[in-house]
Amino acid sequence: MLRRSLFFTGLYCALLNLAPIGISDANAAADDVLKAENKQSAPLSILPQWKRILEDYAFEGSIEPSQKYRAWKKFIASIENDPPIRQLLKVNLWFNGFPYKQDNWIYGEEDHWATPSEFLENGGDCEDYVIIKYLTLRRLGFPAKDMKIAMVYDVFSGTDHALLVVDLDGENYILDNRDNMTVAAHYTKRYKPHFVFNEENLWTYDSPVIARAKAQDNDAADIMPGNR
Repeated sequence: MLRRSLFFTGLYCALLNLAPIGISDANAAADDVLKAENKQSAPLSILPQWKRILEDYAFEGSIEPSQKYRAWKKFIASIENDPPIRQLLKVNLWFNGFPYKQDNWIYGEEDHWATPSEFLENGGDCEDYVIIKYLTLRRLGFPAKDMKIAMVYDVFSGTDHALLVVDLDGENYILDNRDNMTVAAHYTKRYKPHFVFNEENLWTYDSPVIARAKAQDNDAADIMPGNR
């Protein structure tokens, strides 16, 4: 679950106030599976947690791996020769079997984005599932340009959430820890995006009116205590 912590609330408000600075590539100009409008580019520098994840992930590869880290590498090796669609499905199912845990249970923090090593040892919440799925698919050869980590509003539960959107052969697939279904059409009425990003770009959207109202009427971590 992605709760609207002090960090996320501040980031959310900053994103809403950003002026458009132009879409950086052709893929960004195309409408994504969530069917949102008014998509605009923003600088990746406003996501310091994402920068930390990428830096720590690079460092993790240079140290002696834990047993669970070795199991992750073994899993990747076991599917590296599968067709991409089977890789995508297996990655989603494998990680959805890990325990869901809120950040405050593990780290005593309202919002902590876990590195792969942290997630493998502790489990995590929604953005932690998405991050390790993204990095796993990158290790399997999926291009960054074909994947987007999406921070969304869940219309069904009234909570914020995170999921992964993957473009494969012109079709969009959703990797979500709440559901093993990957067919994009299954999600189009449920999720409305706040912002999406990968290693190369960040895009913001006009967030749903109900989400904006909750952000204005509540304070920090009290906004949308959320669920899985």
